[in-house]
Order: sequence, then C-alpha cells, then structure tokens
Amino acid sequence: MRYRKYPLLTVLFLSSTIMLAACGSNEEVTEPVQNEESTDPSDTNADAATSGGVDSQEVGGGTFGFTEFEMTVDYPDQDEAYAVSYEEIREKVEATYTNKIDNVELSGNEAWDEIEPAFTNMELQPDMSDEDVISQVAEAFGLKEGYSNIEIEVQYQGGEDKEYQASGN
Repeated sequence: MRYRKYPLLTVLFLSSTIMLAACGSNEEVTEPVQNEESTDPSDTNADAATSGGVDSQEVGGGTFGFTEFEMTVDYPDQDEAYAVSYEEIREKVEATYTNKIDNVELSGNEAWDEIEPAFTNMELQPDMSDEDVISQVAEAFGLKEGYSNIEIEVQYQGGEDKEYQASGN
C-alpha cells in the first residue's frame, strides 16, 4: 500500500504545478511602466515597482492619463489590421499588440515595448474632439493612410469611458 502513495502524490504535485502555471497571464507587463517624457531626470526609476510593472502609486492612470486603451483599425483588404490593448488592473498592467500587415503579434513586455513609444507621444484628454484623438493616435502609432475604419476606446484616469470612431481615411 505504501508504494502506491508516492505515484499518487507525484501526480497530484505535478497537476497542481501545471494549474498554477496556467493561471499566469502572458499579457502581463513585468517591466517598469512609466511616461518617458518625465521632466525630472531623477524621476526615471522612481515609478518602477521592485517586482516590475506599475508602482502602486501610479495605478489608476497616472502614467498616461488613462487606465484602459483599446484600438482596432480595419483596412479595405484586412479586418483588424492593427489591434492594441492596454489595461491597468490594480498593480498589474496587461498589453497586447497585433499588426497583421507586418505579421506581428505580441503580448506582455514585448507588446509594451511596441506600445510605449506611441503612448509617450500622445496626450489624450476626455474633453478632446473625436477628430483630435483619432489624429493623435494615428500619428503616434504610425498608421498607414487608407484605413476603412478605426475604433478607439479609452477609460480615462477619473473613470470616464470614451469611444471614438471614424470611417474612411
């Protein structure tokens, strides 16, 4: 009877380990998330949490002024040619980036590396016109002319949700 206990314990341990590993998200950003255009050079690592991601003081959209950002861009010959997703959840940031035109699909830190330069070049505000937001986002992400549809959803720091949409460019 004793020898049967060890294989059962081994199977139980391995299955528990696999389940715990599956609970992690490959979309989670673990490197420091901060606005690189900080005016104080001594500030550059002040927002970095020791475990990576976003410092708890920065959670809530303090870094870029929003806590969620979703964008999809369709072209006449390619639906969802570009798709960007960024979300701050408590002390964690998740990011995905898809560019079907260049056959790129990234998540986590790799997606963040692609998204961060665009975010630092944008200054989105809830009271901006749809045209201004779309123009800033298109320029920041370097979107090619001729898209058939662009949809942007932003949840700003104060919790205000805004949707922006344009057809034909």
